[in-house]
Amino acid sequence: MKFLIVSDSHGDYNYLEQIVYSNQDVDVFIHLGDYEIPEYLLNRFIFVRGNCDFLSDAPKFRDIDYGTFNIHFEHGNNIDFYNFEKYIESKECDIFLFGHTHKKFAKEIGNTYVFNPGSLTRPRDSSLGSYLILEIRDKNNYYEHADFMPDAQTVFNNIVPDYVAGFIYGALIESYCSEHNARMMAMQ
Repeated sequence: MKFLIVSDSHGDYNYLEQIVYSNQDVDVFIHLGDYEIPEYLLNRFIFVRGNCDFLSDAPKFRDIDYGTFNIHFEHGNNIDFYNFEKYIESKECDIFLFGHTHKKFAKEIGNTYVFNPGSLTRPRDSSLGSYLILEIRDKNNYYEHADFMPDAQTVFNNIVPDYVAGFIYGALIESYCSEHNARMMAMQ
């Protein structure tokens, strides 16, 4: 069974869409929160809410059994990092997934594999966003942190609306300031 795990996409639906369409062989898509988009756009994902998903009524965590193994996942903002290993062991799971830190992480703690995919759009450990591919094959498990490099069209689609909005905003401010200045000059 093949999983693709993302976290902390912070409103960027275009990047999520590109990852889904470029990974058609994945069985399960998981989002670990801080998606900041309407939840109906996450129809391909099993997801939990993050600390920035203010209007979400999604659960804070999920426990899913897949035959011989179980997965616990949460955003990570409620983890006690001072007692991290104890917290992980208390979940009694085979795989523990969390986000929130925007940093990739992979470690075996006790009998649990612990992963953080990093952030898709705002990484704190690299200049490239990342996600996690996790493949469960009997006793031979495989994982890979994949760097995300958006294609040119996706970058264009993200930059142009912001540029146009900024240009229009700047023109409106300049117009307002010019009118205000003209009125002040007329009153003198």
